[in-house]
Amino acid sequence: MMPKRVLIAHTDVAPDGDPSMADVLDEVCCVEKGLEELSVPFETIPVAAGRAWEALEPEDDDIIFNLLEAPPGRPLLQIAAAGVLELLGVPYTGSRLASLVLTTDKLSTRALLASEGIAVAPGGRFDPEDPRLLDRVSAPWILKAGFEDASVGLDGEPVVRTREAAVARGRQLIERFPGQPIVLEHYLPGREFNVGVVEVDGDPVILPVAEMTFIDYPDDMPRIVGWEAKWIEGHFSYDQTERAFTDEEKEPELVATIREITRRCWAITGASGYARVDLRLDEAGVPCVLEVNANPCISEGSGLMVAAVRVGFTVGSVIASVLQAAQRAHQASDHQLAVQSA
Repeated sequence: MMPKRVLIAHTDVAPDGDPSMADVLDEVCCVEKGLEELSVPFETIPVAAGRAWEALEPEDDDIIFNLLEAPPGRPLLQIAAAGVLELLGVPYTGSRLASLVLTTDKLSTRALLASEGIAVAPGGRFDPEDPRLLDRVSAPWILKAGFEDASVGLDGEPVVRTREAAVARGRQLIERFPGQPIVLEHYLPGREFNVGVVEVDGDPVILPVAEMTFIDYPDDMPRIVGWEAKWIEGHFSYDQTERAFTDEEKEPELVATIREITRRCWAITGASGYARVDLRLDEAGVPCVLEVNANPCISEGSGLMVAAVRVGFTVGSVIASVLQAAQRAHQASDHQLAVQSA
């Protein structure tokens, strides 16, 4: 059953602003297109970062389509926004607060997945003033800000090969992202994949496995989807990084393994509505999880939407599934509250 009205709540950004934030406007267009396809009334509401309670006045039977994202350096605002939606007591799309808290924290996600037998890259929390982690993890290394997404902090030269460079990069990240832990991992040299998931009738539908291909990269250039590859049009890495879909008939075992890992990540992290799992092969060809994105980009050009359309979804049917998942999650929460208060 479709809602009477959807409030598309999105972070208020300038079209010509930070590209990692401005792409939310493409997501808004995609959601609006899907709702028009479904003939569902909607209102689009820009929300100042961290001020959701001031902008949203939902009525009975409304659903919030949650496109409230966090600006670089303030990643916890996305979590806070979901907390506001929980306090408002209205259905909202995407993963619940607990899943967002978990998956925003790269170290916590790594630890949980590893405890469940999911392979992750060797690494951990890095303190450049006490760099003993470098003795346990082999070079080369990639360093990341612990709470950022959208390749924020992966600009310049995030892959380093010497202790001196690792310490210097760690110090730079601490200065740029105060209060965040620094994650250092062994840079995995293998192929990179991402897999979208859409919840349909309560079950995760694993979308086709996409591979990021790095065309004509020099041998000494790390093959990663860093800041420049993701956001800087005209940059070599932006122009030479393309998405392709893995041929399941040619590589059935690899595809099956990646799909099963994705399914397990969905369950382990408590994701709902839609999600994306990023993976990379290690030296032995073992798929290792890089990240679980509980509320990934959902624009028409996003990997998730392109993969969904590839297997017969329309923009409208994806949006419908996401809305229905929000209704189920809200009903489950109401039921839990009723049980606890009985």
